[in-house]
Amino acid sequence: MFTQEELIQFHGVFQNTQEFLEIDCGCTNPRYGDTPGKLRVYIEGKIEIDCTCMDNCTCMDNCPKVNISPIEFARHAGRTNAHNNWKSHIWVFSHDGHKIALWGTCLLKYHTHTFQRPLRQVIHRDEFLRCSLCTKERRFILRNKEAIKIYHQALANNIWRCSDVPNHSLTCDDAEERGSRKVCRGCPRDSKCGGCEKCVCFGCDWCRFDDCNCQTCVEFIINL
Repeated sequence: MFTQEELIQFHGVFQNTQEFLEIDCGCTNPRYGDTPGKLRVYIEGKIEIDCTCMDNCTCMDNCPKVNISPIEFARHAGRTNAHNNWKSHIWVFSHDGHKIALWGTCLLKYHTHTFQRPLRQVIHRDEFLRCSLCTKERRFILRNKEAIKIYHQALANNIWRCSDVPNHSLTCDDAEERGSRKVCRGCPRDSKCGGCEKCVCFGCDWCRFDDCNCQTCVEFIINL
């Protein structure tokens, strides 16, 4: 993918194959410091990052922070304007150990700005559910089938509480997200999208379950 002349300027290259390049990366938050990761650039233009800030790094839904988009990685590092500025927020190491923003490197030469939905993959935006006890709204990050099922079951529970989050990682004492943060729901086209064809799913095998007896799932399975 990249020539030796191109890679000699970087430190921390793990793999350089015909399909992808893997390299150390990071994102700096002025308040909390550096969040390290491993960045992969694929020949078709896709970019993925594994967060390595701690062993088995997870978020509220207990989903590992692996194979995430650069925008999601920058948000995980605390950069609230990641949608527009992730190329300047995320950096790699130069051969002499200095940090270089992605936009100033050759690593983006395969990347395309055009959104392309991966084959057979449906994007599900983040959803919110209100706790029946403290009435605070809680975010559910829906990036895989397991996380979506947790939200699906919680939605069907009329007395859902913060303590029902897996591994009891959330309590009613935890602060509610600010309203300015709630508008960012993970749409790949627009961080403040209110719902569009890129992030709203009306039924797929990720969000409909054959072991669920709700009408929505039953009708979906019958019509397959």
